[in-house]
Amino acid sequence: MPPKSQHVGSEQHVSPNAAPPPPAAAPKAKPAPAAPIGSKLSGARAAIQQFLTTELGARELRITKIAPIRHGDGGWSAEAEILVPNLEVKMLGLPLTQEVLERETYTVELDEDLTVRAYGHIEEEEA
Repeated sequence: MPPKSQHVGSEQHVSPNAAPPPPAAAPKAKPAPAAPIGSKLSGARAAIQQFLTTELGARELRITKIAPIRHGDGGWSAEAEILVPNLEVKMLGLPLTQEVLERETYTVELDEDLTVRAYGHIEEEEA
């Protein structure tokens, strides 16, 4: 059992002649800190991966380039290599034991809200 001079719990004993405590100052609102570039990059990478997988049916993908569009703008530009089903083989309707995939390269632009602003297929030069 603690001695009587110590208070237990959150009860406070105030003498009736004591002045009331000063009102607590309202905390000043601070602007939200800017997200670190690492978290912005991770978010952009995830948005690109989701778009390419969902909209273009990418089975595998590798982002080869990703960069802010303009410093401080918040938008992103990226290039990615993806493996997608070969549509010509798919249209033939041949019974296959494995899916035939082809490699394609796409460019994707995101706005500051990580929404796809534009995308396009990059034609590769054959050597």
